[in-house]
Amino acid sequence: MLKNLLLITFSCLILINCGGKNYKVEKYKNQIPKWYVVDQKSDSKVFGKALGESQSLELANREAEALAVSNAIFKIKQEMNAIKNQYLSKKFSQKGKKGTTSVQSDYEEKIELAIKNYEISSYRVSEKSIYKDPNGFKVFVEIEFNKEKLFDSLDKII
Repeated sequence: MLKNLLLITFSCLILINCGGKNYKVEKYKNQIPKWYVVDQKSDSKVFGKALGESQSLELANREAEALAVSNAIFKIKQEMNAIKNQYLSKKFSQKGKKGTTSVQSDYEEKIELAIKNYEISSYRVSEKSIYKDPNGFKVFVEIEFNKEKLFDSLDKII
């Protein structure tokens, strides 16, 4: 009885410790994952995608994530006016007042400067596919960044 209890406890501990997301390395068949082709749209998140290639799986993974973050930052800068308007409307609706033209203009300048210099410090990997071919590894990755974190950093500036 004690043996069975120890075996069950040990098995549960192994399952709990190994319960993280595991990725399967597949043979590359010259196909791109379907999720990689479709762009997700969200008012609260920005998505970045990239492909990393290397003979080392770790380097391919790092490259893919770094490029995906760069892609998300590029999208943030590209959508600067929409993000700025979204932030200002949220800010003024929370305070329950309307901003004067001069106040909004001052905010807009600060926001544009802050977005141009913004760096993503935390993100979540929402999709990842890992492939192996004769030349090395290919890692397709999609990250998601919550715009609320950008808005929080803008709150500290303004």
